[in-house]
Amino acid sequence: MGFAVIALVGAIAVGYALGGSWSRLTSLHLRWRRFVVAAVVAQGGGALVGVLGYGDPRHTYVVGLATSALCAAAFCARNLRVAGVPLVTLGLISNALVVAVNGAMPVSVVAADRADVPVIDIAAGHDSRHEIADSRTALRFLGDVIPVPLPARSEVVSPGDVLVAAGLAELIVMGMLRRRLDE
Repeated sequence: MGFAVIALVGAIAVGYALGGSWSRLTSLHLRWRRFVVAAVVAQGGGALVGVLGYGDPRHTYVVGLATSALCAAAFCARNLRVAGVPLVTLGLISNALVVAVNGAMPVSVVAADRADVPVIDIAAGHDSRHEIADSRTALRFLGDVIPVPLPARSEVVSPGDVLVAAGLAELIVMGMLRRRLDE
């Protein structure tokens, strides 16, 4: 999460530094925005159901993630011509794919160690959204394998997370510059 926030704040700074404006970004025409809201609700709802003890947390996470991915895919498909959306789409697909084949996001212990991120809850099975990557992990390279040692809160991210952050950053910068480039 910290990685994405840094990417987004950096994108806003770059947008302003290049003469862009927030009003240009907010006037960007994105179709089917309600699907973004539905994607967030589906993923959050799946997590909430698991936390409240209704059913198997891993199952509710996967169902919530799948529903969220379908909603995000609908939004992305409708907006593929918008700068940044193709990268976001590719990142979401790679994250959904690795979770779908494994049942949870695999986390590299080596990457977690490099970022100084504890994996004790994952190893103990207390985190239904993640699992320790091992020799049986399918598509391991798409899991959380990139250490991000941040000062406040280190994390381990996936290549899909990097693509999503890069796509959102591109969307923000190009959206802030949009009319200026068109003039």
